[in-house]
Amino acid sequence: MKQFKIIIVVFVLFGLFGFSGEALAKVREEVPADFYFVIEDGGNDYYNSQNNNFHRKYVKEERVIKVKLTKDEKEKIYSLILKSKFFEMPTKFEPTDKKNIVITSPSFLQSILIKANGKNKLVSYNTGFTSNKNDEKAKRFLELYNMIWGILYKKEGIKKMPKSDYFYE
Repeated sequence: MKQFKIIIVVFVLFGLFGFSGEALAKVREEVPADFYFVIEDGGNDYYNSQNNNFHRKYVKEERVIKVKLTKDEKEKIYSLILKSKFFEMPTKFEPTDKKNIVITSPSFLQSILIKANGKNKLVSYNTGFTSNKNDEKAKRFLELYNMIWGILYKKEGIKKMPKSDYFYE
C-alpha cells in the first residue's frame, strides 16, 4: 500500500511540474531552424520568409521590399501551421463532386509552401473552380492562408506600398 501511495505522489508531482500537455505542446511548437514559408495570392502579392521579400505586381513593374517577421510572428505562424495540420493536407484542393461545381472568373490559385524539419509541402486552392463541399474540406487551409496574410498586411512596409493597379473583372 505504501508503494502505491508513493507512485501516486510521483505522478501528481510530474503533472504539477512541467509534464502537462501545455509544456509538451510548447516544446513541439518550437520553430525549426530550417523553417520558412512562401505564400502567394495568385494575383498580385507574394511573400517569401526565407529571404524576407514581399513582391507586389503592377501593370508596368513588380516591386519588391524587405519585410522581416519578428520572432513572435514566426512562432505564431508556425503554431498556426501545426494547429491546421498543414502537412496532412492534400497538395491541391479541388472538387470531387462533379455536380455542384462553381466556376468564377477571375480565379486565383492561392498557395502556401512550407519547409520545416527537412520536409517541403505545397498546398493550393483555386478560387475559380470549387464547390461547397470542397470549400468545407479547404476550411483549415483557407483560415491559415487568411491568418498569414493578416499578419503580413499589418507590417508597416506593406501598408505603405501603393495598391496594385491591376484590375480584375
